[in-house]
Amino acid sequence: MSLDELGHFRAGSLDWVRDGICSTMNRESDPYRPIETPAAVQRISAERIFLVPGIVTFTAASLAAVFVLSVIAPRAVIWLFGAPGLSPIRFFAGPANAGGLFAWASPLFTHVWLHAGIAHLLFNALWLVVFGSPLARRLRSPLRFLAFFMLCGAAGGLFYAFLNARDAAILIGASGGVTGLLGGLVRFAFQNPPRGSAGLHRLPLSDRSVLTWSAIVIALNASITVFGPGVGAGDANVAWQAHIGGFLFGLVAFPLFDRRA
Repeated sequence: MSLDELGHFRAGSLDWVRDGICSTMNRESDPYRPIETPAAVQRISAERIFLVPGIVTFTAASLAAVFVLSVIAPRAVIWLFGAPGLSPIRFFAGPANAGGLFAWASPLFTHVWLHAGIAHLLFNALWLVVFGSPLARRLRSPLRFLAFFMLCGAAGGLFYAFLNARDAAILIGASGGVTGLLGGLVRFAFQNPPRGSAGLHRLPLSDRSVLTWSAIVIALNASITVFGPGVGAGDANVAWQAHIGGFLFGLVAFPLFDRRA
């Protein structure tokens, strides 16, 4: 249903847009409900586009704060986070060679908060806002959102480490967590719900939309090995394995965090 069609209602029913879903309501049950005009619907939609959930703003601001701290006081970052990033060699050396279980496992999570430069930070923060905003609204819990984001980042780190077990490179950046948010988004966002449904239902892994988006994400990231990271990346090594690992975790684990379906 287009916005222009919203101004034409059948006698006895009211069609309106709520949370991006078309619904139908019998006018007799609420005859005093104001009819939303196309202009009003457009205004509400625009407001929702630019309204970023608080937890998403907090997460993006935290990434920026850690980056600034790493520039002006790098020793403080090392004190707070321990090892500066995730090292596959160090990880597979085990807890005994890493200084204990906490020092061994913590880089799986702390590497998410570190970035190599301002471009790296801004790129991840941008997509965090884009993918994270609808997901945060869906989950309706700042703690569930943050836990989902961090576990996606850890899964991306694990996937990267397993595919680069002998690599001395250090993994840093939130991209594994960010692509994990995209994985969760794919499970509900890209669908056309039937008229009158209460919300977007969760798509199964076998759904055509889920399979198509998954293939696109995996193919784009895997293509980095052949065509390089693309425009603007310079000589940076893009950890595409972490992107895929985070995406797959978000795709599969999303139902564990989703209370709406």
